[in-house]
Amino acid sequence: MAQPFYARKIDLNIGPRKGETVYSAQAYYYGTITTKQVATQIAQESALTPADVIGVIERLAYFCQTHMALGYKIKLDGLGIFYNELLTEKSVSTPKEVTAKLVKSIRPAFNAEYTILNGTFRYALLPEKTNLVRIDFKGGVPIVTPEEGDSESPDEI
Repeated sequence: MAQPFYARKIDLNIGPRKGETVYSAQAYYYGTITTKQVATQIAQESALTPADVIGVIERLAYFCQTHMALGYKIKLDGLGIFYNELLTEKSVSTPKEVTAKLVKSIRPAFNAEYTILNGTFRYALLPEKTNLVRIDFKGGVPIVTPEEGDSESPDEI
């Protein structure tokens, strides 16, 4: 399995490097897999129907919505923790000044489950080894291109 990436151009507009153009690695995605596609594949690999799987996914979403609204985090083994994050406009000097008026909005957030092995994070949602392959765009079409000095195998993380 390989995660494609491309060189993303960034024009710096502030700071000491203002006006400079820099590049960074940006993940490239071939598309988005839908709930229906997930349900179809899970149904093929189990004794469930696609409708059963969709029903469970819908109930899970509703469960998370209602329980997070009550102030709970939701931990799903092998996935991670869903929780609410408060977006605030400013900070204040004393605890007494902290009120609901400081909260601009609430957004759902997610932290992927992980373990730390020999000082390295190991995420449950990623395979043990993840390869990286560079994508370049030829006429708007993504094409895998080998990196300079690259062997036959892609970079591995």
